Amino acid sequence: METSTNIIGLFLILIIVLPIALLLKNQNNSGKRINQILHSHGNGSSKSFTERDAINNKIVAFDPNQKILVLIDQNTKPETVTAVDLNAFDKASIIRKSEPSQVKDRNEITTQVEILLEKKGTEKKERLLFYNFEYERPIQITYYRDNQLAEKWLAIIQQSIT
Repeated sequence: METSTNIIGLFLILIIVLPIALLLKNQNNSGKRINQILHSHGNGSSKSFTERDAINNKIVAFDPNQKILVLIDQNTKPETVTAVDLNAFDKASIIRKSEPSQVKDRNEITTQVEILLEKKGTEKKERLLFYNFEYERPIQITYYRDNQLAEKWLAIIQQSIT
């Protein structure tokens, strides 16, 4: 009787502990990968990116001293990394693309939200894609959060380029 109780107890402990251990390992690996990306764009230090946000598998980091902005999108496979030097830009705006909706209660559905940066003296543009209907699960809450994230970072970008 004692042996069977011990076996059942160990089995229950494994069922509880194993998923938690795997989750912690995955988070640690993801954090290391993000720090490596920021390290490569931040002149040898990921700690210079003092302003950071993470929503819906998107990480936005900003180095206010060097004015470098990094957007990491982990929703796409492989993950997309966009790094821009804001010293080269003088204008920023949000662009939202929409399509007609198939749902009868809604007229349109937003398919993309991006920040468009325009370079000084040229017509070259850089796009920071915050929401893409194709790559992300079409859940409306994802759009609202990504839209809020884009609006917040647009304000930070506009403040740093003026």
